Amino acid sequence: MEKENMRVVSIPLVIAFLLFSFCLISPSQAQQKVVGVANQWLGNDWNFFANEAIVKYLESKGIKAEVTNAQGRTGQQKSDVENFIAKKVNGIIIKGGEGGAFLDVSMKAFQANIPVVGVMMFLPGAVATTDSNVWEGNVDMGIWLVNQMHGEGKYIILDAAGWHSLVVRREAVELVLKWYPAIKRVANVYEVDTADPVNNSVSIVKSTLRANPDLKAVVCTWGLPAVGAMKAITEMQKQKQVSVVCTDADRPVLAEMAKPGAPRAACLGLDPKLNGEYAAELIVDALKYKTVAEAKANMNTLYVVPTDLMSNTDPKKEFRLKRVFTLNEAWQYYHSAHKRPW
Repeated sequence: MEKENMRVVSIPLVIAFLLFSFCLISPSQAQQKVVGVANQWLGNDWNFFANEAIVKYLESKGIKAEVTNAQGRTGQQKSDVENFIAKKVNGIIIKGGEGGAFLDVSMKAFQANIPVVGVMMFLPGAVATTDSNVWEGNVDMGIWLVNQMHGEGKYIILDAAGWHSLVVRREAVELVLKWYPAIKRVANVYEVDTADPVNNSVSIVKSTLRANPDLKAVVCTWGLPAVGAMKAITEMQKQKQVSVVCTDADRPVLAEMAKPGAPRAACLGLDPKLNGEYAAELIVDALKYKTVAEAKANMNTLYVVPTDLMSNTDPKKEFRLKRVFTLNEAWQYYHSAHKRPW
């Protein structure tokens, strides 16, 4: 009888305890955080895998990723960001695109106290930006190209409209090429159609070769135009004359480079997984602050992801990887004959 009374009493106590515990959870704690991910495009390996990495990282932290794909349309991507702001999401990642088009909406998000992280673009309203080390990598591409051209000849550039990171890439290559007076660009920068980049690039390169049969190089700021360039060069039997450099180690790029008889080509590989995880980690860190202004004041502005170099010629001899030293190691390497002052 005594045991039964204890059982009767314990049930209401358990219910009361559960209700009390539930009341201790605030609405903000109970509600799942949402981060909007505005993609400009998901039509190549880099963009697809970077987006995948962002989503996986956010979900591992219990955060919902609301993903959009503007399919190459800047106006749509900007609308996607504005919709995220209107929905009052907790944070926004703007991944790739025409950076200048997002200057105003990044500030609008800032004023709405919604942190923004830019991927491959630099925005005044963003708390941080993640990018690959395309500066150093494309300088290396420029050096490789000078050696293939033996310091002279004509080249063209295949690009895409507006991406900040692509502008950096071509400027870094040309930073090297411009010091060789006998190397000349023969046309304005070609903006390749992202809807059909391979075939569009085939047409551009074939047309250029007809007008300039002595063309010696094609600089591609992203991967898929390089596939078209290599196809065009091969079809016109100019593999021994024209070299190609590009950024993005996408599967079609590496497959085209590896074909027997392919033109000489070098590629700068950007790690999509690291870029995506970095961006997601940054937005998660930003959510820890009460205000966007506080996050911006305390977080680093730019995070750079290392890049990789590859070619279908002899990369081991062509590229010298940089060394990374601690101060003790640096002293030992450069000044081993002298006593370290610390």
